[in-house]
Amino acid sequence: MMQSSSQFVIGCLALLILQVESFSSRPALLSTTSATTSATAPRLQFTSLRNAMYDDDDEDFDDDDDDEDDEFIDTDSLGDWRAFRRNLAFDEQDLDESEESSETTASSLKTKPIKSVSKANEEILISQNEKLAAEYLTGVWAHPVATPEVGGLVARMPLERELFENYKHSILGKRLFQLLDGETALQTWYHRAKKLVEDEMKKIAGKADDQGQIDATTLDEVSSEMLTLFLDNQDNWQEVCLVVEHANSIAKTVVLNRPMGFKLTDNIARLVLNGAFSTRSNKSPNDDDYDDDDDDDDQNTNGDRLMSGDSRKEGFMDRKALVRFMTAFASECAVYVGGPDDQNMPALMIHGIPDLPGAREISPGSNIYQGGIDAAVKGVLEGEYSPLEFRFFVGCHKYKESALDVAVHLGKYQPIACARSLALKQCISLPKPLWHEVMELCGGELGDLSALELSSADDMQFQVVDETEYDGPEGGLENMEDEDDDFYL
Repeated sequence: MMQSSSQFVIGCLALLILQVESFSSRPALLSTTSATTSATAPRLQFTSLRNAMYDDDDEDFDDDDDDEDDEFIDTDSLGDWRAFRRNLAFDEQDLDESEESSETTASSLKTKPIKSVSKANEEILISQNEKLAAEYLTGVWAHPVATPEVGGLVARMPLERELFENYKHSILGKRLFQLLDGETALQTWYHRAKKLVEDEMKKIAGKADDQGQIDATTLDEVSSEMLTLFLDNQDNWQEVCLVVEHANSIAKTVVLNRPMGFKLTDNIARLVLNGAFSTRSNKSPNDDDYDDDDDDDDQNTNGDRLMSGDSRKEGFMDRKALVRFMTAFASECAVYVGGPDDQNMPALMIHGIPDLPGAREISPGSNIYQGGIDAAVKGVLEGEYSPLEFRFFVGCHKYKESALDVAVHLGKYQPIACARSLALKQCISLPKPLWHEVMELCGGELGDLSALELSSADDMQFQVVDETEYDGPEGGLENMEDEDDDFYL
């Protein structure tokens, strides 16, 4: 009997039925074996959610236009504001460690020991980039903020946190809100949310047939939402993203903790410099005058200006430029999967070198830069820079119609302000996953949430199987080398 279009396959559902206790723990690696799942699994529609957020009929939502105007961030003023918050973060740390001290001077802040959350991670950073390591060891900080900002981070929250925060617009969130009956303690809402997820997923698993298939038409409204939220959470499990654009209801982020490879191959080099397909332009996300307002996904671009006129005419990168790039980054090249969008485009190069020709600061005062790949290749070849001073991101997350702000409002992402050393450090084979490192640096409830997630992960015994296809070179990104310890526990 042929499957209807409303059916989809959830990998490992038989195993899921037997081990449903594990459902609230997120697997660290999403396997790719079932095309049917990704093709038909429900996905959240951020536009409709945004409309729901500001629906005048929603009695629970306070529509205050004045408050929204007050939350606008002037990026030109962020430089001094970041410095202030850095001192504020140190001051809070000082008060946490010594309640007897009621006053912290500027001079004492400069010499105060920085909070350390992973000596092993610090040792790896020292071996990769001594200069950045010194900056990290003497000045790393992070704390949660209300709204995303360019140069800051957004971290994907666990499903339990999402349900707890989203009690106004989620059926399950409202159910959790009723179960809590006014309780707001972290341990209480986390474990009750975890139990709610387990019960609902067990209910869904019980509808699977012998082949592990579920007819979506048999799911009630609650189960359908649970499955949608669960799969959406799996797609972005414990992502830590750098915000590179955020203005006029449009935002772009790149995922910091999804390494594609550490060794450069011919295919990866072509992907980084030229994008997945032949090019029709010599513009790149690394260029100062690059404009990606064009929604034509077939308009592929090349990294900086590394193509000769003849090669542009033919649609392929200049072989000489490829050789130079591979020579410069042959021993070490940090390439990351920045997100599902624009994977056919050249990689975005992020670094912390202010005077690199062709580079521009992503936001005033952030001291984080993008672009300048020509100068980067030249500098590495001449020994002026180390290959690991640069990070290359293939793809990104693109948000329109304030979708990133909606995701924050719904509890999916937590915006975080941080020292640039935390955003610039490499994330390859980290003993402590970056997500936990960031959460622990923030401390407070986020630090406690990290501890709960680690304890839940200890009991994890299965993987959810899902597949997203990408028609890149030689089969796509799924065939590229992957060395990220963040992907598995």
